[in-house]
This record gives sequence, C-alpha cells and structure tokens, in this order.
Amino acid sequence: MTKMQELLNSGSHAMADIGTFDNDGNLRGVHKRAPAAVARHSIRELEAPRFISNALHSVFTPQGTSAGKASKLSDTVLAGSRVFAAGARPIIIPTAPEPVPSGASVGAFYERASGFDVIEAAPFVVVADGSDLTDSPMPVHRSRVHLDTMPALGVRIPLTRAEQKSYRDGLLADTAMAGIALGIARALDATLLAAITATTPGAFTIGAAAAAGFEFPELRALVGTAGAGAVVGQDGTLRAGGILAELTPDAAGTLVGAFNRAAVAISEDIALIAERINVKGDLVLTAWINCQPLVPMPGAFWTVGA
Repeated sequence: MTKMQELLNSGSHAMADIGTFDNDGNLRGVHKRAPAAVARHSIRELEAPRFISNALHSVFTPQGTSAGKASKLSDTVLAGSRVFAAGARPIIIPTAPEPVPSGASVGAFYERASGFDVIEAAPFVVVADGSDLTDSPMPVHRSRVHLDTMPALGVRIPLTRAEQKSYRDGLLADTAMAGIALGIARALDATLLAAITATTPGAFTIGAAAAAGFEFPELRALVGTAGAGAVVGQDGTLRAGGILAELTPDAAGTLVGAFNRAAVAISEDIALIAERINVKGDLVLTAWINCQPLVPMPGAFWTVGA
C-alpha cells in the first residue's frame, strides 16, 4: 500500500472532537481537533506513479500493478518540468534534523546554508610592460536560499464519497499522486519563469549570447501562451529566435537563455493532509511545498518578440 493510500484511509476514519469524561460518565471537556490525517514525507522517498513510456508529460494513465509503476515523487516532478528539461537545476533542501539538546535549556541547532553559484571565466587581459594590472571582480554569480521566507505553494482537492467509490483499489491514490506531482512541476516552472521575466531581459540576438560566452547547445527557448517568435520548421521542430524551443503554459512571453544558469530550490518535505469534512466521508486532500527561484545571472536570458 502506498503512502498516499494510507493517508486517504486514515483521513476517511479520522476522529473529530474528543470528549473527556469523569468516573460518573459526565462530560468534563472537549478536545477540539479537525478530523484529518496529516503526513510529511521526503520527495526523494515518497512513491509516485511512473509515467508511461513515450506519453506526454502532462498526461498520466495508470497501468499495471503498483509495484510495476512505482517511482519517486522527485523523479516524477523532474519528468514533468519544462524548465528542468531546458537545463535549469533542481536544488533539494534537506530536512533539518531535530535540535540536539545541550545543557538544561539550550539546544544546538542545525544550520542549512544553501544556494546556487554560477562560476564564469576570469577575465585575463594582455598587460603592456610597465603597466599595472587592474582588479577584476570574482567571476561568480551567487543566489542564496532564504529558508525562513521560501514561498509556500499549496493545492486543495475535494474528493466526494461518490468519487472515491468510482475508483478501483489504489487507483484514486495513484491518480491523486500523479496530479500532485505534475502540479508541483507546473508550479516550479511558473515560479522560475516569473522570476526570470521580472528581471526584464533584453531582446535576444546570437551576438548577445556569444558576448556572454555561451555555447550554442546551451541555449534553449520556452515559448509562452502568446506564441511570440515561434516558428515550426518543415521537419516539425519548434524554434524561437533560431533556438530549439518547447511550449509552456506557465508564461506569456518567449524566453531564450542558458537555463543551466538558473535553479529552483525545493524543500525536501511535502506536507499532505486528508481531511474528512462530513459524516458521509467526503474528503479534502491538501498538499503543501516550499520553493524559491534562483536566478544569479539575469544576463543569461533574453526575450523573443513576435
């Protein structure tokens, strides 16, 4: 049985408020709580359905037995992300261990320093005899992860009792997990593309990419919903500004760049909540993740106009 199935089962039987009674059976008080099951799992370890070979990333059809289609949530998210396919780097922030007791009232805490560094070539120059060598900055672009302010992203999915009964054993859990995995991929794409767009990139030219020192195979394009600059060749290849491209529903404009110089930090933990909302057994499934876009080198991206 998968972790998602266990969560849904626990949520279906979760108890609501609990009363406390004295020896005579008289009600002394009520402990208020929601009838819900709550779980936190590592995205590296949580099982998710494996996508069918050659299927579109945004489509999943459960097939075979659970053992035959099990994967890890992190792998499924990577498979469904357009920015990762274009070269962006996923950075999974590990879960902090419990504080280590130190003394009567002092705890030793674990520090998680995370970020993304892009190291470029140091600018060597010719120096004439008798001339001084001018200083150059460190050839590194840095972006730090701010764990205290990482945005939280969530989704809330109602599951009526009738909908639950319409699925075969295990199929509801697999379907829900697949939808959550694809939703996380879309959310990460939207987060990074919005951060890149917010830097107001300039218009793309081959010369600008050459001046930045990029190799041509590094460049990828993502064509947004406006379809700006998109051209389909006779061989069926989609390009934008002459660069190999893919479509994305998570941005309006078209971006070209070296996506391997950007990243998305993702918290390792995913919070899952299955809440029973009435006596009929209707559930609400909620999932929460934290992520942060990292764009240490905004000059690695450009836009393509219509």
